[in-house]
Amino acid sequence: MRCISEKYFNFSLCIQKARVVMKRYLIWPVVLSFVVITSCSMQKTARGPLDIVYVLSDEESQKVLKPVIDTLMAFGIRAPEFQPFYEVKWFPLTNLPGLKMYHNLIVIANLNTELGKALARRILPGDKYKMAFEDSLNLFFVQDFWVSEQVFFLIAGRDLSKVKESILANIGWIYKKIDENFATQEKKYIFKYGEQKNISRHLWEKYHWTMRIQHDYVLLREYPDRGFVWLGRGFPYRWVSVSWAEGFKPDWMTESGLYEKRNEIGKFYRDIRTDKRFLGYYWTKFGRWKALKMYGLWYHEKETKGGPFITYAFYDLSTDRTFVVDMLVFAPGEKVTMLLRQVELMAKTLTTTYDPKILD
Repeated sequence: MRCISEKYFNFSLCIQKARVVMKRYLIWPVVLSFVVITSCSMQKTARGPLDIVYVLSDEESQKVLKPVIDTLMAFGIRAPEFQPFYEVKWFPLTNLPGLKMYHNLIVIANLNTELGKALARRILPGDKYKMAFEDSLNLFFVQDFWVSEQVFFLIAGRDLSKVKESILANIGWIYKKIDENFATQEKKYIFKYGEQKNISRHLWEKYHWTMRIQHDYVLLREYPDRGFVWLGRGFPYRWVSVSWAEGFKPDWMTESGLYEKRNEIGKFYRDIRTDKRFLGYYWTKFGRWKALKMYGLWYHEKETKGGPFITYAFYDLSTDRTFVVDMLVFAPGEKVTMLLRQVELMAKTLTTTYDPKILD
């Protein structure tokens, strides 16, 4: 059992306080009773798409805060048209009972309204509610609030300009919470139907690197003498390849060098090239390694085909090898952001040390 009152209030006061609030604000009995009753029931699992963020607010708050929330969710890729990683859907606060089961939920409580104040009181402990009312703290995060596998934010305050500033100051933090939950839950999904353990063991025994491989991927090509392995699946097409060389390869760890390396990989793919117009680079993490990431669009030299790709280059000190991991998707007319990120999550399980979770 999990109850809001158990976390923030004395249990004996849970229903009693709810009745007081409902008597005070009779125009909102359904929403308020929902907040108390459902939060005091046995927790279930979140449902719906992981790449949709549901935002609930009153009209005034939406008008003021929509631009900054849209900025928060502006990350994405060209495919070749820009596709955001997350879609934002706005609803009135009164829709809360029908949306509380979803993965990503942001509730904006305007403390100038009776419903906003009532909801904030039901959710926040007294000291936090006071801080929100005084606009000294506007953002509150709870993992698995109404259901498990849920990211829930309460944004509360009276001065919407200060609320807006708080969101802007914490855009990276809010996005990270949503994105980490996406990675955790999506990784469960892609391996839900099993893994290609035989291929994982083959890669380890032959090359002393391996990764978790989704159940419907196959080994397309391998060239041991040239340090190249290519895995993929079809309909829609998703490919991941691993290239490696002994020692540190400084040319692979530069923007121009990685671009040339990827065009070399494109010859293994057969007539695949990298479009120079939309390239992006930055240093990040790939598993436990510091890596140079390149992203953009690929195209076929002879056929009308193309789509997004991601490439990582890193040096592994433990085996004294430099790796390039390349991923691409071909899915005309589909939302490719989810597909490419699934490939990326799989690729990031790559390891150069023995891992019984993958191999046994």
